[in-house]
Amino acid sequence: MKRNLIFALLALLIGAAAGLSVFFYAYFYPKLYVKDETGTYRNITASAEHETFPVTSRTVIEVEHYFPDENRTLTERVDDFPQLLGCDRDGVERYLKEYLKHPSMEDREKGLQSYELVSYHDNTVCLRKTYQKEVRKGFFAKSFNGTVVIMRGDEKTVYEYTQISISLLPEQLQAEVMEGYYMEDERALYNFLETYSS
Repeated sequence: MKRNLIFALLALLIGAAAGLSVFFYAYFYPKLYVKDETGTYRNITASAEHETFPVTSRTVIEVEHYFPDENRTLTERVDDFPQLLGCDRDGVERYLKEYLKHPSMEDREKGLQSYELVSYHDNTVCLRKTYQKEVRKGFFAKSFNGTVVIMRGDEKTVYEYTQISISLLPEQLQAEVMEGYYMEDERALYNFLETYSS
């Protein structure tokens, strides 16, 4: 019985000492570790020399596609990124700056605004592409249930429902209205409506 009591007291004493040591460590050395985007803690006091690994075929590369207008982020893992092979952190940042000067056609159409390095550690590179479509000030003529609808430049807000039938428009204009026929200002809109209204 005495032996069990001694072991219980000893266990409580060791537990209290461990708790106090954690408390004092956090008190005297605050914020040495931060939680990164993957949810793991890493030492922020570690030297930057550990962060200069070259990108290899085994490096994990993730690209986030961020759409602030829709409050949506898509993340993809890229298995093959030959432009970054052999690059260190500075090389990756140089590549991103150069890419922004000459983005792909797909990225231009999506409205690429920025391409940045989010994280570079533990043989993992995380990049973020931010897209924001340019909002036009004019109007769009679009097809809706066989008639022409006039939309504002954001292509979401209806400006006017018309009685103009798509089938009455010239063939070329029909194709353009199906895609979204753009008119720069109210004068162009007025001319369009005057010309094709009965």
